[in-house]
Amino acid sequence: MCQFFESICVKDGVLYNLSNHQLRVNKTLRSFNTPENTISLSTIVNGLSIPSSGWYKLRISYALSGAHLAEFVSYQFKTIATFSLVDIQGKHYDFKWNNRDWINEALKHSGKDEIIMHDQGLIKDSSYANIVFNDGINWVTPEAPLLEGTQRAKLIQDGIIKTGCIHIESLPQFQSFKLINAMLDWENAINYPISLIL
Repeated sequence: MCQFFESICVKDGVLYNLSNHQLRVNKTLRSFNTPENTISLSTIVNGLSIPSSGWYKLRISYALSGAHLAEFVSYQFKTIATFSLVDIQGKHYDFKWNNRDWINEALKHSGKDEIIMHDQGLIKDSSYANIVFNDGINWVTPEAPLLEGTQRAKLIQDGIIKTGCIHIESLPQFQSFKLINAMLDWENAINYPISLIL
């Protein structure tokens, strides 16, 4: 059984940010006392027939044993008009588990298109992406997200965003926010007005 997965962006035959995906896989493997590169994404990718045109999500599910399954899914933007703040009350998602039941249930019960999760007021993530807030000068992402995303890691490395402690009470100081993940790079991420979550 494959407990974990990675979602890799593929555009017109090009795979994006593979090195940061491998870093996250290795972190997961180390945390479960499994040798690094037991799962080698580059090796898996080299054995695949990659679509030469179009925008795809390459989902690689994997197990600590080294077993894996790869599939390409045509990517569609998620349309979001409404948000809800949801207290996750200490729940964790430190690794990219295949089992996301509690997150999906939280979204379902919210009655909104998307949720912004917080833990006792400390902002974490949305249900499927990291979140970045703009205060008019800087773009700031929670320093302790629910899951450290690969797009988030790249944007921090590139100096485009920085980390900070963001509490519900501090949200009014921001003007807007973006949701980012492997499929939503900086240029394609929508800039939402902060009023949608106040």
